[in-house]
Amino acid sequence: WEVIKESVPKNIQFGDAVISNKHANFFINKNNASYKDMKMLIDFVKEKVKSKTGVNLDLEIILVE
Repeated sequence: WEVIKESVPKNIQFGDAVISNKHANFFINKNNASYKDMKMLIDFVKEKVKSKTGVNLDLEIILVE
């Protein structure tokens, strides 16, 4: 959560897909986020963390399209 919090703008949003204000490890569907919205948020976060810290984030979930 710390590398996400340090690397990604606080209010980043793709459609209704957002990062939780309570904990940066949690991504939230505010209302109507599509698979594409959530995937774009995940990919954006992974890219920003990698470019800023050199850390490769791994998902703890399996994405099903």
